Amino acid sequence: MLEPNSDKKGLFRLAVITSLGWGIISLFPMINARRPFFLEGRPSRAFRMHPGGPFSSSQDAASLTALWVFLLMFSFWLMNLYLYSRFSRMPWAGKTKNYLRYGLSCLLAVVVYYGFSTLVYVLADGGRPRIFPLMVALANNVIILVLIDLIILQRKSAQIAVENSQLKMNHAIAQHQHLKHQLQPHFLFNSLTTLKSLIKKQRPEAEEYLVRLADLLRASINSGNETVIPLRDELKLCVDYLEMQKVRFKEAFRYQITLPDSILQTGYLPIFSLQLLAENAIKHNAFTVEEPLAIQIAYQEPNTIVVTNNKKPKQTLEASSGIGLRNLSERYQVICGTGIAVRETDQYFTVELKLLLHEPSHH
Repeated sequence: MLEPNSDKKGLFRLAVITSLGWGIISLFPMINARRPFFLEGRPSRAFRMHPGGPFSSSQDAASLTALWVFLLMFSFWLMNLYLYSRFSRMPWAGKTKNYLRYGLSCLLAVVVYYGFSTLVYVLADGGRPRIFPLMVALANNVIILVLIDLIILQRKSAQIAVENSQLKMNHAIAQHQHLKHQLQPHFLFNSLTTLKSLIKKQRPEAEEYLVRLADLLRASINSGNETVIPLRDELKLCVDYLEMQKVRFKEAFRYQITLPDSILQTGYLPIFSLQLLAENAIKHNAFTVEEPLAIQIAYQEPNTIVVTNNKKPKQTLEASSGIGLRNLSERYQVICGTGIAVRETDQYFTVELKLLLHEPSHH
């Protein structure tokens, strides 16, 4: 349906341009002719006896032909755009509407053709419409019908693609919010248990632990629909989480971060992406002081953050829906058109995150 003004203006411009093109093309066979190609019959006395008449030269006949073709094709465009607009509102099956529209368009094209030819017949004082130009006009009318359908179909497809992208982004945001609320109770329970133990035995460490916990919760609450943050801020959240886990697991857990300062100032990552990967590593692995869990966060050319941990799967796996990695991959797919890369061996589990060099536009 031709409702948006941009669609109407675009098709109107195309109608003018293509009609002018058909008119210019019609000039070529008329360079040496003396009568418009769409009329036949013996030239009337007006052609033979009056040098100043309307068709006293081949240039005059060519100009009339070009003008006639332009007006005819432009009329076909307006007629077909009107028919499409009217038929698109009818509550019939798609094929039925198209068959009727195409049939009515061809019938009206014949009427319009003979109407234009009759007008020129009066101006030219002789001749009658020819059959071959009528067939050419009908073929051009079908081309216009097909162009209208293809252009509108392409625009509808583009609109659907944009809407699907928006829906995917909204879905990813909803999953992200669900994930945060799903993880908070479990995370808070463990954190408060650890904090209780620290308060009794190590008050300075307890104060630092409480500050990090507050920062994490504040970021979780204030993030809203924010999906991408600067790398330095995301790294701060991840370090807060890692330090809290280090207090909890002590020598059984360690981590290493090797990121150049330059990318900390310019790079962006989805919020809680690094923290999510660290939490997955802790959740799915068994580790002890003798066999500690080691997480490494490093930069790899070009523009990739690599998060690696050694593997020692738990004997009894916790129930997991896999929503974390899937959610992160979907968010990446929407934001930059590619997901995350996951590589797994017997000894290591690695996730590669594409580092965004600028903040994507808000969806």
